[in-house]
Amino acid sequence: MVAHKALGMALASSISLLILCAVVAPSRAQGAANRGYFFADGIEEIIPTVRTTFSCEGRIYGYYADVENDCKVFHVCSPTVDEDGKVLGMSHYSFFCGNQTMFNQESLTCTDPLDALPCNEAPNLYEIKNLEFGIIPEKREGN
Repeated sequence: MVAHKALGMALASSISLLILCAVVAPSRAQGAANRGYFFADGIEEIIPTVRTTFSCEGRIYGYYADVENDCKVFHVCSPTVDEDGKVLGMSHYSFFCGNQTMFNQESLTCTDPLDALPCNEAPNLYEIKNLEFGIIPEKREGN
């Protein structure tokens, strides 16, 4: 009886592992962790046809408004490094803003279009905003 119970538990563990591999494998095979334009469900309600022209090739670490998609999409380009810190390439992650908002390259947030930098001006701030990204401003005396 104990042997049957142990065999049943081992079989259940094997089946669980097999199911987990089947769920994880497709996303890894597609390179979802390193390529952009893999979105959460619901994007077609906000952007019926997504243009996929943006690339992280040659870009620095940072956030980028996607002008081709009217700034309703933004991308994060992040260096992929090995254990010694050597840059191997750039990972590309894509996101879409909520309904009736757009990515504001000036604040690096999704905002109401009336409060945002005009979308076509976003590329003018790519380098400026992303060079500042992650830098903690020094405290000034008296603050």
